[in-house]
Amino acid sequence: MFNAHQDIAVSQLLETLTTNQILHSLDFSPLEFRDLDLSGKIFTGCRFSHSVFSGVKLDHSHFRMCFFDFADFTHCTLIETDIQFCSFAGSQMSETTLKNSDLLHNNFNGLLASKSSFEDSDLYNSRFIMASLKDVSFQNCNLKKTMFFQTTRERVSFKSSNTREALFGKGENPE
Repeated sequence: MFNAHQDIAVSQLLETLTTNQILHSLDFSPLEFRDLDLSGKIFTGCRFSHSVFSGVKLDHSHFRMCFFDFADFTHCTLIETDIQFCSFAGSQMSETTLKNSDLLHNNFNGLLASKSSFEDSDLYNSRFIMASLKDVSFQNCNLKKTMFFQTTRERVSFKSSNTREALFGKGENPE
């Protein structure tokens, strides 16, 4: 997939990722991350477009202005994360949890999510336009100004969340 020079650059980039606490303006696209614990790291202006995350733990991490467009998350945890002004457009999430997180002003447009949880999170002013959500929990979430336009929802729970302050498309009910 990569030539020898690219392999060296990728190795150096992965070493930077695993050894540094604060990462700024780095492009990790389209790398694969498997069975890593990257908890507690701070990412600003980083790009992970088309990247694959499998079994990755990102608990207690902070993300600002990061791009995860068309990324794939499987069996990942992002518990108690602080993610603001990031884009997950066109991404896939399977068996991934973002519980107890601050997920403010994020773009989840076109997200394909299954068997995943956003429980106990603040999703203020985030967007799930044209997202496909199957077996996804938004229980006990702040959904103020969160947009769910033209979403496909199957077995989605909004229990104990403020759905009246969320924005749903015409004729789309949270139930």
